[in-house]
Amino acid sequence: MHKTTKQGTIEKITNGGWGLVRSDEGVVFLNYVLPGECVSYRIRERSRGILWGELIDVLTPSEHRIEPPCPYFGQCGGCIFQHIPYTHQEEIKKKILFDDLKRIGQYEHEGTVEYFGSPPYHYRIRARMKAQEGRDGKIGFIRKGTNTVIPIRHCLLFPDPVNRFLEKWNGMANPPFFHQMDIIMNRDTEKVYVHLSHPPKTEMDVLDAFPEITFSWKGNEDAGVSRLTVKGWTYLVSPTVFFQVNPFQWESMLNTVGSYLGTCKTVIDLYSGVGFFLPLLKGAAGRVIGVESHGYSVTLARRAFPGVELLKIPAETFKFKDADAVVVDPPRSGLSKHVVGGILEKKYKKVIYISCASAAFSRDLKILRENGYRLEALKLFDLFPQTAHLETISLFTI
Repeated sequence: MHKTTKQGTIEKITNGGWGLVRSDEGVVFLNYVLPGECVSYRIRERSRGILWGELIDVLTPSEHRIEPPCPYFGQCGGCIFQHIPYTHQEEIKKKILFDDLKRIGQYEHEGTVEYFGSPPYHYRIRARMKAQEGRDGKIGFIRKGTNTVIPIRHCLLFPDPVNRFLEKWNGMANPPFFHQMDIIMNRDTEKVYVHLSHPPKTEMDVLDAFPEITFSWKGNEDAGVSRLTVKGWTYLVSPTVFFQVNPFQWESMLNTVGSYLGTCKTVIDLYSGVGFFLPLLKGAAGRVIGVESHGYSVTLARRAFPGVELLKIPAETFKFKDADAVVVDPPRSGLSKHVVGGILEKKYKKVIYISCASAAFSRDLKILRENGYRLEALKLFDLFPQTAHLETISLFTI
């Protein structure tokens, strides 16, 4: 790390929530800042030609700056926008999206974009928490920029039932060690389910002191399964499978995909998970083909939605079939070359793209547009208030 203190003005907030400031050594990226602020900082490291800085002081605060309410802010690697009022986070995230579209996708978005906000706190029903090797079993999140764990007794993003579990577990003098816990709260019942990283042995007496929690582990996964209803459709969820973390956005996301899809004969759902979009697609199309590589997700989807054709294979090995539309909900890395190639070869009339990473989405948008697709619609969903993450749902046609 450079010992020299530098000063500069933050130009903008970029992908990942990093503020951009220019120095005599090049562009430097800092967290916990706002556009227009004059700050002092040090250059922490150079990695792959990029300079990463450490904020020392805010010399001229933005009019939008507020006091973060969380005592872990700045240490925990989760929230990085708590110094920004939630009403202003919308503007920041829109600018991040538009900047990625222009810089990476070479696409100038005209006008604004419809934005779906969320309650700013207590919205997150799923999380993966860790315990520190060589220490007691207190669980928490990874300290920013390290591999060490900060024990968390109360997270402002969690609903009360999850926080009550954390306070009780981490309030023990020496809780048993599980290096990882996957947690989900069922929105309908507010019951908390915790999947342990290994089967308990001598720890059972401690677990029995948590009768309000349902614990599961490898070989006992079904104990953690519960039923969850959205728009009249019943899903099977578990702490071991992916499900959208913010229940305040579920109906808006389903409504958006439904409005894009209309009616059709055949639709393909890539990265279908436990089937979040499957019942919607089943109601709109005569044939639905779901593709998902995670075995237990496919098991739960088959139980919840019998009659839907589900393939337990990676999307990267899927042999693309004729269809009217394809729905894709890829991981943060975006679409693989195989998936993009299959879409371009089949020339599906509609491509509905659910993205959790605007940089990867912008890259894929550029390829689709270069091959004849038009971006017909784009909506922005804030599934993760207080963080730099954003979700988009878009419609491409050809």
